[in-house]
Amino acid sequence: MPIDQLTKLRDDLRSPQDPRQRLMALSTLVNTVGMGLFLSAGTIFLIRSAGLSPATAGVGLTAGSLIGFGAGVFIGDQADRRGSREVVIASMFVEAAASLGLLLVRDLWTLILVAAVAAIGRAGSGSARGAMIGVLAEPGKGAALRTYLRAVTNAGLAVGMLGAAAVLTIDTRPAYTAMVLTDTATFLVAAAVLARLPHLAPTRTAAAAVQRRWLVLRDRHYLGLTAASSVASLQYWVLVQALPVWIVLRTAAPRSMAALVLVVAAVTVAVTQVPATRSIDGPRTAARLLARSGPLFLASWILMAMASGPPVWATVALLLIAVLVHSLAEVWQAAGTFELSFALARPEAQGQYQGMIGLGHGFVEAVAPAVVITLCVDVGKPGWVVLALIVTLAGFLCAYIERSWTAQTPKA
Repeated sequence: MPIDQLTKLRDDLRSPQDPRQRLMALSTLVNTVGMGLFLSAGTIFLIRSAGLSPATAGVGLTAGSLIGFGAGVFIGDQADRRGSREVVIASMFVEAAASLGLLLVRDLWTLILVAAVAAIGRAGSGSARGAMIGVLAEPGKGAALRTYLRAVTNAGLAVGMLGAAAVLTIDTRPAYTAMVLTDTATFLVAAAVLARLPHLAPTRTAAAAVQRRWLVLRDRHYLGLTAASSVASLQYWVLVQALPVWIVLRTAAPRSMAALVLVVAAVTVAVTQVPATRSIDGPRTAARLLARSGPLFLASWILMAMASGPPVWATVALLLIAVLVHSLAEVWQAAGTFELSFALARPEAQGQYQGMIGLGHGFVEAVAPAVVITLCVDVGKPGWVVLALIVTLAGFLCAYIERSWTAQTPKA
């Protein structure tokens, strides 16, 4: 890479000047280390250590998430009305409790309870964090902060996934227990970092909150964006849930490859997130990148499907190429979705709007284990193609919604 490009990349990844933004970035980094641990090895922990069958683990995660995912809209509304800092911290404590509860899981009903608590905390921290970004971002630089935090997120995921690779290689109860305890600790440390922030003022007064509380429910463009982007977000769960199971059960690759490919993906996204999305300067360019991500997912998932059958060296090569292509598609889709989720929202109700889009993504997250494992693992190679076409169509629909919104939004 030329020196000038390396210099540009270094500048892109430099931490923000605002100390409040730096604290948020540090909290994000710590939190996503734990996320990387559990995303890579959590489902396998439930099967290999907690003693659940793959079907029971999938049903339990789905049922629990469905019970708790709807909390994001209400918690996000509280962040708008009371201030986002305290709401994010409280939600992280809920997530920590759910993480620790995983050690008690031995049957379907316990898993459902733990997954429901985790879904409530996750939905709350996600929507309140969206409100926090809206408050901390400088005018006109919201996209830059969100993109930077996305790069930080993937750096944290990469570290966590490296730890998960070691856990999967050791494959013992003590190793899985250490993983869960580390995940729990990251929530608590991330909350402690955010506690150093000053109180962030609410974005809506009490009177405005009463008079116009549920703005998002009357916004058909945003509801459409929520639905379409939520379907498109299935790509995350293909990578972190279907692919590891596919590698372990359907390919000749070593078991540790299930985590190592995710490390490659996380590092690639962390390094390329900012430069690959530098062209985004508003909702139109964001929608364009989002639409372009679909065909890349299609190409990537065909390669993943082809990894079942060849010898080890060919399997590993196909998986690495597929993950690199997937990573670029993920960068485009994530950045495009982030920009549209803020650009199409009312500024004074970001928490509520982020809660709504989190509601949609939370629903998809809840049903994702059943959907992606059924299509990709049980159906097999044709299922990878079908799912890729669904995600591609959803991306095109997001772009169409942006055009409709732009056409009907008065020019400033």
